[in-house]
Amino acid sequence: MSSQEINVFATQQLFSLESGLSKGDYNLRELGNLIPGSVMVHELDTLKPQQISYMNDWGCENLGHSLEEINAMGPAYYDRFFEQEQSKILMAGIADYYQRQDHSSLYSFFQQVRSGPKSEFNWYYTVCKFMRESRFDQQTTKMIIVANPVAGMGLMVNKVNRILEQNSFVAKNYKKFISLTRREKEIITLLTEGKSSPEISDLLFISKHTVSKHRRNIVLKLEIHSFAELLKFAIAFELIR
Repeated sequence: MSSQEINVFATQQLFSLESGLSKGDYNLRELGNLIPGSVMVHELDTLKPQQISYMNDWGCENLGHSLEEINAMGPAYYDRFFEQEQSKILMAGIADYYQRQDHSSLYSFFQQVRSGPKSEFNWYYTVCKFMRESRFDQQTTKMIIVANPVAGMGLMVNKVNRILEQNSFVAKNYKKFISLTRREKEIITLLTEGKSSPEISDLLFISKHTVSKHRRNIVLKLEIHSFAELLKFAIAFELIR
């Protein structure tokens, strides 16, 4: 698979996984153990490893440790399983992604991880995304991470496609989603809130002509013909507030 194909495959997988969780179609353990890779959930009050609240069986087995053992390692977790210089760069990128607080975007990268029976460095393609969770009438934010081994990824596609079929709308429309600019996503959010073009112009400090141009581009990219279709797309890809 090419790098672009890997990216599309991995990010579709993560969007569908999160959607299944948020809708209550599955619980995390059911979905996590269907993914042919490592699935983790980090608590976002900190990115330190002791805040990993979930890791699927595949991830634990390939690292050779239970979740409890991994959390007990503390910061040594990174030294043990990751290439140190690479890890510093990737953690800085994750921290920057976290600071942006953009729940509609993802952060993805290739990384080397010591894994498998020989605990050797293997290449993984990793995708991170914010995940909202409601508990006791409070909204908490976590980061869900899916890391797929690059070797043999082509063999995983059929298995993961069975998961993607549970949310076929996301799978079919993901390429349209990634074609949107950040400004177009902002305008979709405002449109779903019932804002008019003049109101959007004032809120975003851009001309009415520019708003109209963005709206035309959105219609063309998404191939939509009604507000209901726009709203369905916005809900699927978390573009509503």
